[in-house]
Amino acid sequence: MRLKAAAGSVLAASALLAGAATAQNVSVTDYDVPVSKAERLLVDLTANHATKGSDKTASNGNVGAVYKRFYDSLPFGYSIDVTGSGSTALDPKTDEYESTYNADLSGSIKRYIWDKNASLKDIFGSARFDANMLKDYDQPNSSVTIALGYGRFINATGLAKAVRMEGFLIDENEITGNLPKDAMVELAKIVDRRGEYEDTHGATYKKQWYADMEEVIRKSGMLKEDAIGAVGILRMDEVIEREQIADRFYGWDLAVGSKFDLTVVDPTTGKEVDELPSPPLDVSAHYARPVAWEWQFNAGTRWSSPFDNLGKAYTGSAAADLTYELTNRVDFRARYGMKLGKIEDVDAEVAHSAGVALIYYIENQVNLVAQEQIEKAAGDEDATTNFTLTLNYRVF
Repeated sequence: MRLKAAAGSVLAASALLAGAATAQNVSVTDYDVPVSKAERLLVDLTANHATKGSDKTASNGNVGAVYKRFYDSLPFGYSIDVTGSGSTALDPKTDEYESTYNADLSGSIKRYIWDKNASLKDIFGSARFDANMLKDYDQPNSSVTIALGYGRFINATGLAKAVRMEGFLIDENEITGNLPKDAMVELAKIVDRRGEYEDTHGATYKKQWYADMEEVIRKSGMLKEDAIGAVGILRMDEVIEREQIADRFYGWDLAVGSKFDLTVVDPTTGKEVDELPSPPLDVSAHYARPVAWEWQFNAGTRWSSPFDNLGKAYTGSAAADLTYELTNRVDFRARYGMKLGKIEDVDAEVAHSAGVALIYYIENQVNLVAQEQIEKAAGDEDATTNFTLTLNYRVF
């Protein structure tokens, strides 16, 4: 369900509930693994139907989906990001349904050039494909960007889960204190190898999986008894099966290249333009960092300007988001986005958007999201606000 109303002060005040994190013997940069990967698919559905007597006064529905996949290794990496939404609504005057949809696809591949040279191993060449489609378009907008860059990202979500497990084990008096750094890193690597255990041991894989986690803790010398008790194992299972931990990434990259348009659609007509623009210079940068294990900060920017009018005409965008775990089941998120465009001899136009949200993980894959969004379009003096309350299903 999605309810819209004027609200938001409660969400903003929730950001003040931050607490101090327990000291750890391990930091996020200690988790330097040769392969990092992550995958998410979120789906939300909304519907509304109302009648007055025998007449329908409202009948509409919306569906949205977000799919993200990330893989990074030496020497190869790729990412896929897909977002889409569709809606249908009854027109009471004509008693007919009108529908609309849009979809955005972004995919990239990268190849690290000197994977065996420690000082040069983070230099990569990349190719990026972007496309977006609206119902009124005859075909998608699409482009390919070829670039040379430097940087790498590590998915440290497994280590974040290990840190939360450690906190539970301390609370349950199963271990004498924070585990050594090497033990925490090894524990996180076993958490990340879930698929491998499942393939090897089948339906009973958890027995061996948790036994290997227990062995790492035992070898650390911090285990109070000969084995972790039933309550401790249940707590560890709760972290993995019942609690949703937001992805934890760290790293940065910078890429410089050129964007080649494949198809360009005029948004006013929905038709493809006859002449494609000349390839521009394209610069992008991304940064991610967890802070004190309860916070995650992400930021990115992209700037494009034609070579024959460099700096005088351009388009750009920037976005940043911050996630804070208020509790094991409630996350607070804040985000900001900006888009700008400039043509020669005309001032740049800038659009802004910002939002805050509370995400409550109800049970397993079901999430309740309360979000307040503020947007100011380019050229508009007034901002628009929108409050939504959504039940969201995480497929994986």
